[in-house]
Amino acid sequence: MNTITYMTRYKSYEDMKEHLSERHKQILEILKNKEMTTREIAQELYNKKFTNTADVNNARPRITELESLGFVTSDKAKKCNITNKEVAVYRETTEEEKMILENMQHIPYIN
Repeated sequence: MNTITYMTRYKSYEDMKEHLSERHKQILEILKNKEMTTREIAQELYNKKFTNTADVNNARPRITELESLGFVTSDKAKKCNITNKEVAVYRETTEEEKMILENMQHIPYIN
């Protein structure tokens, strides 16, 4: 990919990042160089005094939005120590993955 293409895509990504809510930004801060479940993210939001409870509903909707926007991804699961069920583990999307996602949007669906 040439430098101009990379720079314009990065600018678009940064522009989109400016329009995220405070909660979105808090979650991205928490996930910086980490992999965590929704419950772990909610607990960390509470520990950092971003929320007044550790309820997963403080994090779950925003994580879903961040995932659909391409800021976070989940490619593995682990057993939750509270529910004893397999749950998704989230992490920040890498720059390479963001470029791939961006390119995939331009490929028409083939039946």
